[in-house]
Amino acid sequence: MARAVRFLACEAGIRQFLDGGAGLPAADNTHQVAQRAAPECRVVYADNDPFVLAHARGLLTSTEEGACAYVHADMREPRTILTAAAGTLDLAQPTAVLLLGVLGHVSDYAEARSIVSGLLNGLPPGSYLALADSVSSGPAHREAGHQYAQTGAVPYQLRGPAEIHGFFAGLEPVEPGVVPIAGWRPDPSPVPSAPVGTLGGVARKLALA
Repeated sequence: MARAVRFLACEAGIRQFLDGGAGLPAADNTHQVAQRAAPECRVVYADNDPFVLAHARGLLTSTEEGACAYVHADMREPRTILTAAAGTLDLAQPTAVLLLGVLGHVSDYAEARSIVSGLLNGLPPGSYLALADSVSSGPAHREAGHQYAQTGAVPYQLRGPAEIHGFFAGLEPVEPGVVPIAGWRPDPSPVPSAPVGTLGGVARKLALA
């Protein structure tokens, strides 16, 4: 996440972020990384988890120059998310959508694709998608996924590499493209290993022909 956000703020010049599936506050949240790079960045988090709602204040500390907000909404309703996000973001300006480790919670692939397109269709050319998710990388990984499903936890769908690439259809990929996330513009210093079997990338929405 941090590498993608730094790229978006420092190199792509993005100043607005919509983080779908925010999760519980952590040490380095999206707004903290973005606002270190550019204090005027504006960030909206969206999540439907009641535990995240209870801790949302931890996501709402912002620089004076920027802004930070939380939307309690289901990512299956992209129009609702965009409408709420418009209270903080100017959606006529390029915006980065972050979907990191969340679309596996949507079992139907067509529905997951529609979530991505629904969010991006509400944003102008020059906006970006940063996405990463788990892939079915072999028998051991599939078995681990099966065992996880038997625990009664929230289901998580492992997808094939072609399906992950499909989320970026019609977008202009940022080098090095959709790759194992440990290899996406790695930091020069050692960092914790990325989850095994996770592909991700960043891509830009093109201008309409």
